[in-house]
Amino acid sequence: MVHIISSLILFEVLIVNYVFGNAPTTGEQVFGIRTTYHGAHEAGACALPKASYAISHPIAIGDIESLKYFKYRPELCGHVLQLDCGNGPLDVIVVNSNLGQGLDLYASTWNRLTNHMSPGITQCSIQLSARKAFDFDGPRCFHRPGSDSSHNEYYRCVGLLNTGGQIVISATIDDHRGKYMQSSPYFEFTYGQKIDSNKQIVFTLADGTTHKVYLRDCENQYNQQLWR
Repeated sequence: MVHIISSLILFEVLIVNYVFGNAPTTGEQVFGIRTTYHGAHEAGACALPKASYAISHPIAIGDIESLKYFKYRPELCGHVLQLDCGNGPLDVIVVNSNLGQGLDLYASTWNRLTNHMSPGITQCSIQLSARKAFDFDGPRCFHRPGSDSSHNEYYRCVGLLNTGGQIVISATIDDHRGKYMQSSPYFEFTYGQKIDSNKQIVFTLADGTTHKVYLRDCENQYNQQLWR
C-alpha cells in the first residue's frame, strides 16, 4: 500500500511538471520581465484571508512566456517572491492575476522597487523565496474567505498557506481529489456526501511530501485581505 501511495504522489508531481513546466524552487531566478503599475485597492483573485502578514507588498503575476515557471496559477497565490527592478531586492506576496501580461505592481510595491518612478513600464527579475507570508510559523489550512465551507457539510473549500516556498499541487479527502476554486489557492470538495469536520485533508507538495490536517482545524476567516 505504501508503494502504491508513493507512486501516486510521484505521478501527481510528474503531471504538474508536464502541464506547468517545472515548479519554481527557491533561488531560481528569471530576468527581464515586463512590469507595469497597478493602482487598485482590492482583494485580488487569490482571495487571501484577512490576517497578520509578514509581507506587505503585493503583486499580480501574468502568463507571458518570459515568466517561464512563474506564470500565474493558483498554486502561487500567497507565496513570497523576491523582485528586483534595479533598485535592490524586495520580498513581495502574490495576491492577484494579470493574465495576458507580465508583472503588475501595486502602488506600495511599485514605489519601493522603482524608487517612486512615475507609473509606467519597467523590467524586473523574479525568484521564489523561502520566506513565509504570514506572521505565524508553519503551514496553516484556511477555508476560502466568504464561502460557507466551514459549516456546509456538503461543500468544503480549503487551502494550505504559509508553506515557505513549497508549492501545493493537490489536496484529497478520502481519496476524493479537490479542484481549484477559480483562480484562488483553495480546493473545492463536493461529491454528494457529507464531509465531516473530523475528516483529514492530505495536501501534496511539489517535492512529493505531504501535509495532513483535520478539516476541523482549518481556520475560518470570513473577510479577505485588501491590498494596495
